Amino acid sequence: MVSSINNPLLSYLSAQGFDSAATNAKTAGKTSGATVLPQAALDRAAGTVKSATAARSLETAQQALATELRAAMAKAGVKLEGTMEFAVKSDGSVEFKGSDADRAAAKAFLKADTSQPSFASRIATQARDALKLSTTIQQNAAISQAAKLSKTSGGVMSLYTSLMQQTATTSVVFSVSANSSSLTYPGSLAAKA
Repeated sequence: MVSSINNPLLSYLSAQGFDSAATNAKTAGKTSGATVLPQAALDRAAGTVKSATAARSLETAQQALATELRAAMAKAGVKLEGTMEFAVKSDGSVEFKGSDADRAAAKAFLKADTSQPSFASRIATQARDALKLSTTIQQNAAISQAAKLSKTSGGVMSLYTSLMQQTATTSVVFSVSANSSSLTYPGSLAAKA
């Protein structure tokens, strides 16, 4: 769906004389026909002091949550055989990934959890915070790329809008295993604890 929006937009930009913006946007990064933000632009945006500070805070919270989750699961007699992933998408949907036994054990643990706030709530809050940071990083990267690649203010806004079409599919993945954990989101470096 994104490519069906972006290709006409880039064609329009070309027809309006924004050839370099359209050409640069097409070559900046492509995935199945859609214009995407280059990883280098995301890395630059994530490297700002504000983003880096927020990312460190998220990483610290992720490590604490994973440690407490592993301890509570062990106390409840739940042992993970492999890595359990909690993928939270920007639309709020949650997907559990892992072996059948790990998924069943994690779901049963979260359902029986009576802690306040619950682990499910804490995972959701962490995901919301990571999605917020991810959106900020993507917005900063998109405006930077649009300003760099376009020659006019109208071209900047058009290209920015086109690049931001991607954020609708953002997701956060919180992975936990017996020995490690990680929190991954667009614009992050996959930090592991």
